This record gives sequence, C-alpha cells and structure tokens, in this order.
Amino acid sequence: MNRKYSLKDKRKIEELVRNRQSVGNRYYAIYYQKADVLKIAVSPSRKIKTAVNRNYEKRMAKEILRPLLKGLGNVEMLFVIKPLASELGFAQKKEQIAFLINKIKKEIS
Repeated sequence: MNRKYSLKDKRKIEELVRNRQSVGNRYYAIYYQKADVLKIAVSPSRKIKTAVNRNYEKRMAKEILRPLLKGLGNVEMLFVIKPLASELGFAQKKEQIAFLINKIKKEIS
C-alpha cells in the first residue's frame, strides 16, 4: 500500500474510534468516516502472540486492501485485525475483507 494512504495521526485514529461508525465480523473491525483524502491505518490485535505474526497479518491485510481501495472514495479508516484472522487462509481473508469494504461502500453512498 502506498505511503500517501497511511494514517499516522494518533488524534485522528482516536476520533475514528470515538465516532463509532464501523463494520466488522469475527476476524476484522473497520472504523471509518468521510474525509478529504483516503487514509488507512492497519492495527493488529495485541492478542496475536508474536510481533512476527502481527507484522505478517498487517502485510497480508495491506496487500488485500490495495486493489479494493480504488472505488472507495475519500475515507479515513482504522482497520483492526482480530486474533481469529490468523487462522484463515489468504483466499478466505480476501473474501472477508472484500465483504466489509463493499459494506462500507454501500453505507457511504
């Protein structure tokens, strides 16, 4: 995922969580709000045991998100990876994330 899409500001991330506009399932939670530009923060749960596994899940999520962002529009998102996501295969992860992104597209439109 390109660096220009990265959301790093702690206050904006806290604001996303406070606003409570979210979608989710057993594997992922996405907090979002409309914004001027597309920005995304990916945060794996600390309950995913090792840093190696957390970083792996983060890389996988970013790779899956990259092609799905084209039609999303201008949104700030906090993408939370839950511990159960590490049990899924790549195709299942892609399916779950695509479902949640499509849900966001419908709610924003």
